[in-house]
Amino acid sequence: MNKVLGSILAGGAGVAAGWFVKNSKEKRSTLEENKSLLEKLKQAERKLYETGKQRDEQLKNIKNEINNKVSK
Repeated sequence: MNKVLGSILAGGAGVAAGWFVKNSKEKRSTLEENKSLLEKLKQAERKLYETGKQRDEQLKNIKNEINNKVSK
């Protein structure tokens, strides 16, 4: 009887350990996916900022050229 009970408990512990590992792995992969998505959003934001900065510089140069031609 004790051997049967021990076997049942060992099986239950194995199932519980497997379930725990599976859930931990799923959570980790979900966090990694979110992290890469967050990195993609940050990269897109940086690119948008750089593009806007370049455009601002171009507009300032055009404005300076116009002001120079008008003042001559």
